[in-house]
Amino acid sequence: MFLWVTFFVEFIGAYAPIAYFTKFKYFKFVEGTVYSDNYWLYNILILITYIFYMWYFRWYLKDRKWRTILGALIILYAGASIINLLISDVYFTGFSQFSMFAGAIMLFLSVGLFYFELLRSDIMLYLTRFLPFYISIGALILHLCITPIDFFSKYFSAANNVFVNLRVSILLYANIFMYATFILGFIVCSRRTKSY
Repeated sequence: MFLWVTFFVEFIGAYAPIAYFTKFKYFKFVEGTVYSDNYWLYNILILITYIFYMWYFRWYLKDRKWRTILGALIILYAGASIINLLISDVYFTGFSQFSMFAGAIMLFLSVGLFYFELLRSDIMLYLTRFLPFYISIGALILHLCITPIDFFSKYFSAANNVFVNLRVSILLYANIFMYATFILGFIVCSRRTKSY
């Protein structure tokens, strides 16, 4: 379900680059409005993405104490990020640095707890056939690469070709790596036996 949400947001969010690169020949109705950029849409996706990953990896924790703590941190992160979007002017003008930085820290914490749980279980014997392992690798690498570059999103303009090319390249290769890891995980795990 999460991948479908991401697909539809990416599909809808394509209006901004199409409008910009066609000099608003298409989607003229957004020209000069706060919707001429798609930051508003991706700020929502950032929140959904980090909350999904944190909740996903929380689901695999067996220790009730860590599940409770992580659940409380997820709620705190969601509330603080929404408040940040409401009281700052970043919602329409750029990526929320607070949401990205706090979300990345929370993602690393969630995956770290997930890996610690793996070390304490028998799943280590079947790790190559355990889908959450592939998802954790793809998500970690992607967010490790894009979080620093998105801090500088305010420099994303046609005049700054070096940054634009660097950002586009990092986003492209990080996304290819993440989705290739997901696909590999889906293929490998679809062949697993039901013996465990």
